[in-house]
Amino acid sequence: MRTDKEQQVIQAAYGVFFRYGFARTTMGDLAKAAGMSRPALYLVYPGKGEVFQAVVEWMSDSLLASIESSLKPDWSLERKLTHVLELSVAQPYEQVKANPDAQDLLALDSQMPALESAYGKLQAYLEGLLEGPMKQSGRKGSASDLARTLMSAMRGFKLVAADAKDLRRLMAMQVGLVTAALEAGIAGAASTRPPRKAA
Repeated sequence: MRTDKEQQVIQAAYGVFFRYGFARTTMGDLAKAAGMSRPALYLVYPGKGEVFQAVVEWMSDSLLASIESSLKPDWSLERKLTHVLELSVAQPYEQVKANPDAQDLLALDSQMPALESAYGKLQAYLEGLLEGPMKQSGRKGSASDLARTLMSAMRGFKLVAADAKDLRRLMAMQVGLVTAALEAGIAGAASTRPPRKAA
C-alpha cells in the first residue's frame, strides 16, 4: 500500500516523465511537480530510477484495471486482443510520440526492470485470453509462448513504426494473423470430431 506522499509523487512524476523523458528529467523537476523540496522528495524515494519504477508499476496496475473493467466477455478474441493492445501499447506510444523530449522512453524496455515487470503482467493477461482458444485449436505450443510472441512483436513495432497510425496497422495485422490461425485450428478440430451418437 502506497503512502499519500508516494502517491503524490507518482501522479506528479507521471506527467513529468511523459513530457521530458527519463534522461532529461531531474529530481528537481520531480520535486517541483510534486510541490515539495528536493530533500523532502529524497525522503520518499532515493532517486529518479526508483520514482520511475513506482510510476511504471502504478501505470501498469491502472491499465490492467481499466482493461479488465472495459473488456466485454462476449467480444470476439480479435476484438479483445485489439482492445487490450490499444489501451496498453498504442495509447501510451501516442502519448510519448506527442512529446519529442520523451522519445527515450520507447528505447528503455530492456534497461528498466520496472518496464520488464509491466510487460510481464500484460503478457500474463494476454495468456489468459489466449488459453482457451489455443487449447480448442489443437495447435502445438502453449498460450504462454503465443502471448510472449505477441508481446515481443508489439515491443518491436513500437521501435519501427513511423507513427501511431502505422503502429496500429502493424498491430492489427499481427492480431489478425494470430486469431485467423487459432480460428482455422478450431474449425479444423471441429470438422474432424466424430459425430455424436443419438441417445
